[in-house]
Amino acid sequence: MRSKEADPLQVESAMMNNPGRPRNLILARMPEEQFAAIARSLVPCDMPSGMKLAEPNQPVKHIYFPVSGLISIDALTAKGESVEVGVVGREGFSGMSGLLGEPQMAHSVIIQGAGAGLRIRTQILRDEFLKGGVFADLVHQFLYLQFVQTSQSALCNRLHPVDARMARWMLTASDRIESSTLNLTQEFLAQMLGSRRSTVTVAAGELQRQGLIDYTRGRIKILDRAGMESVACECYQIVRSAYVRVLGAY
Repeated sequence: MRSKEADPLQVESAMMNNPGRPRNLILARMPEEQFAAIARSLVPCDMPSGMKLAEPNQPVKHIYFPVSGLISIDALTAKGESVEVGVVGREGFSGMSGLLGEPQMAHSVIIQGAGAGLRIRTQILRDEFLKGGVFADLVHQFLYLQFVQTSQSALCNRLHPVDARMARWMLTASDRIESSTLNLTQEFLAQMLGSRRSTVTVAAGELQRQGLIDYTRGRIKILDRAGMESVACECYQIVRSAYVRVLGAY
């Protein structure tokens, strides 16, 4: 679970207008006193695709704050099958259970879109969280948004057709990584949607036929965002509206 340390310049290149602050929204919005309390413990790191940040029933030793890239939270079966129940971009962090005092979590947390971030030992961040204040409020906001996303995903996976769910997922991933280009395979997309690969192949082909996406092996580019939003189920706008209401434009 240990990550490779990155050149700090890689992280600083993704800074917000707030001088000296990472581009991660929670870190950027912390009061100066609270950020200063953890700043020396934040370690810049690469977050390559496939990197495991947490595994089921294993200690959550570090919390990761992405400044770019995409984190996937996956529910697993005993046979190793998985369905994605949440994604995280620079608006949040991984390792919520550790921050709340639960040393292990039931889900798998991996990097699905390569990026960079900062990691910190869980106990250091938990000590600051328990002090309350603005940082605790920011964590509670993120926890609420994760609940909205996870609960809506449960409804979506049960009730909506695969093409609508696929469009929702692509738009959501695009929002988090702030790019219209997604690097992923059909096998991964099928796994995240809990669908057969053949079903996903047909649905992706139809989106491409309509001129909404361009798909080549391992890469999808959204060509017509408005068109994709018309195909996506209502879940996309419900979750997106919650994020905009809580976080504003980011």
